[in-house]
Amino acid sequence: MMSQSLITLVSKTVSGDRDAFEKLLISQNGLILWIIRGMTDCPHDAEDIRQEVSMRMFRYIAKLKRPEAFGSWLRTLVVRECRRHYASLKSRIPTDTLPETEALPAETDPDILPFAHMERLELKSALESALKGLREPARKMFHMRYEKNMSCSDIAAATGVKTGTVSVTLFRVRVRLLEILDGGCVNG
Repeated sequence: MMSQSLITLVSKTVSGDRDAFEKLLISQNGLILWIIRGMTDCPHDAEDIRQEVSMRMFRYIAKLKRPEAFGSWLRTLVVRECRRHYASLKSRIPTDTLPETEALPAETDPDILPFAHMERLELKSALESALKGLREPARKMFHMRYEKNMSCSDIAAATGVKTGTVSVTLFRVRVRLLEILDGGCVNG
């Protein structure tokens, strides 16, 4: 049985309240990790899956029709994300099995190469510009997670903040970067 305060938090989140979503995410972080750790042995995978669960939760919670069903909805979401994660790992072809002489058209076609290179440079420039617009703690956490490949718990230890705060900050950064890079809403 869900508490009335959790039902209220879910209801606010479903109606689009971002602050309520962040509080909901923090309150459910322990359950999410408990389910993930029950399905995986790799802490690095657990961090990746938790981030994906956060993103899917953000995208799809507005479709939740009954706030009382949130608990089972969340459990299903986490289990499906774990399965999706491991299915994607199994479907990847190791690069060492590809023939060395085979090249992609963008690597060899002189008509495509300049445009592909230009698109990568434009994307890199847009990402760097978007990152400069972030506050220093968020930018530092993003750098530690995605450039140094540190786990959320390692970032928490290095910065002196709680793991849940690191997770929520990284989630906010990802949402913000997606908004900026997609040319969407840049408020908030």
